[in-house]
Amino acid sequence: MKRWMRKLAGIGLGLSLLLAVGCSDQEKLEVGKTVPEGEKLIVYTTLQAQADFVRAIGGDQVEVETLMPLGPNVWQWAPTVKEMRDIERAHVMVLNGGGMEDRWWSQTYATVKIKNKELLVLDASQGIEPLGLLHYNNRDASEDDKVKKRNDPWFYLDPQLAKQEVETIAAALAKKAPAQAELFQKNAEAYKQKLDQLDQKYADTFSKAKRKEIVSPYPAFQYLAKRYGLNYYVPTTIAINEFPQDKPDQIQALKDDFAKHDASVIFFEGEAAPRVQEFLESIGYQTKELNTYEGKLSQEGYKSYLQVMEENLVVLQAGLNQ
Repeated sequence: MKRWMRKLAGIGLGLSLLLAVGCSDQEKLEVGKTVPEGEKLIVYTTLQAQADFVRAIGGDQVEVETLMPLGPNVWQWAPTVKEMRDIERAHVMVLNGGGMEDRWWSQTYATVKIKNKELLVLDASQGIEPLGLLHYNNRDASEDDKVKKRNDPWFYLDPQLAKQEVETIAAALAKKAPAQAELFQKNAEAYKQKLDQLDQKYADTFSKAKRKEIVSPYPAFQYLAKRYGLNYYVPTTIAINEFPQDKPDQIQALKDDFAKHDASVIFFEGEAAPRVQEFLESIGYQTKELNTYEGKLSQEGYKSYLQVMEENLVVLQAGLNQ
């Protein structure tokens, strides 16, 4: 009985902390014991994007790890027991926010907090106004998932919202490691200038684009499209994990749906299955791949957020001008 009471108390504490970090007021962060000068700040993040922001801000004064591996669906992944144990050594845990971690964070935090009472938990998206997640056709989703309303959690794919996340992360790291506060703020300012340059490239490219609509079976680029005045359409007539050829009675409805939109290229998150590509090519479309920069990258295959966003821009420019 006592164990369950402790467990429920831990979960309640985790939820109350999430509410606190969801506020725009950085003073409400429970910083706990600060990291002394000369000691590296250990940071864990859910996604690779925020890990790259931490790396840009902290340089060699931080040790940062991403939890989510490459490949899994963000809504279906959860950390393993080993990964929960790993977080016990962290000074800071940076959540993506937007509901992405809702399924597993409370229980994870209740476990981690038993041995790591000084952990600072930060929602990187705090202060950002979320958009509703665009519904998409996912055959593997449960019935509850199909009707559940979610927020769109891919804030960071908009360079200006990424800039806001950098400001939030830098302020939190400075509070946890005050001896490095000046360095963190200096690095953050330099990085924000690079994000402004990236933003300008996107704005210039899209202002000259032949087409003003992104069509994709994945809902991840809504914030980016909104930033630059593009329409963003997620078709419900094609699933991300099934083949149109297997449902011949639905092919005409799919064609009619796609024909209503200003697209000659369909953008996928990750590589589209060959049969999906073949089908789309058979009805006159091409497919291209965009990178949502979610899962952990190996040291050998590492690409920064700025590199990935530059590559995405090249892909989008080509696709919107065909």
